Amino acid sequence: MQMPPDQYISVNGIRTRYWSVGEAGSPVLLIHGAGGSADYWYRNIFSLAQQHQVYALDWVGSGKSDKPEATYTYEDLTQFALAFMDAVGLSSANVVGTSAGGILAMKLASQFPDRIQKLVLSGSAGLGKALGLGMRLSTIPGIGEALNRPSRATAKFLIRQCAYRPETFLTDDFVDLVERNLPLQVLQFQLRTFRTAANFSGMKSDFLAQIRNSLPKIKASTLVLWGKQDQVTSVSGAEIAANEIPDAKLHLFDNCGHWAYLEHTEEFNQLVLEFLKD
Repeated sequence: MQMPPDQYISVNGIRTRYWSVGEAGSPVLLIHGAGGSADYWYRNIFSLAQQHQVYALDWVGSGKSDKPEATYTYEDLTQFALAFMDAVGLSSANVVGTSAGGILAMKLASQFPDRIQKLVLSGSAGLGKALGLGMRLSTIPGIGEALNRPSRATAKFLIRQCAYRPETFLTDDFVDLVERNLPLQVLQFQLRTFRTAANFSGMKSDFLAQIRNSLPKIKASTLVLWGKQDQVTSVSGAEIAANEIPDAKLHLFDNCGHWAYLEHTEEFNQLVLEFLKD
């Protein structure tokens, strides 16, 4: 796996790890999902950087960035992403958000329209109430802590949940990538954040309502990308985003789970580059 060199910057006092690749074209900010990091963009960043200045960060509590013991809401994480843009000198950028990173991307686009040029959502969370049993159980104090323990088995379980053909990702290198991004500190941090927006019934209604109400306020042209067989974020969320964001177009990948950017890398990269070119 080829990875860019790690860089670090202070964002509101949080030592934050990021990648920066590419010197020409409009800036692109890649925002990973819960339990992820910049590492997950390794198949995308170099391709996108042929035409753009591309940044990928580990948001607070993730990857190699600091992991405070405080509880961060998704609104707090959105403000952190905005502060990162300020720290690296991005007055505006195209934003690509996946899974929980899609929540941050939608919030940025609706609340700070002058900072977002174009928006790409890939398997975004926050657009539907339903959650799998494991995620619902994680909202219960004690049970969630018992379920979210770092191990190689946990990494393999995540791969089986996210990939349409998990056998193609159950290589030593990729399992290592997933496992190193799921230490106990990260799992605990993500669990605290998740519980601010979800309970045993699923995503909280008031949290979902805030996001749904924000969609018509998104002025940025938006590309919605989704795997038809996504088991983590239902494809119904793709239809909601495409229908309720004023300037949005939708592309569905067949034979694809939650990781469209990893499972259909070449097509994903091409679609994003063509979209950003318009």
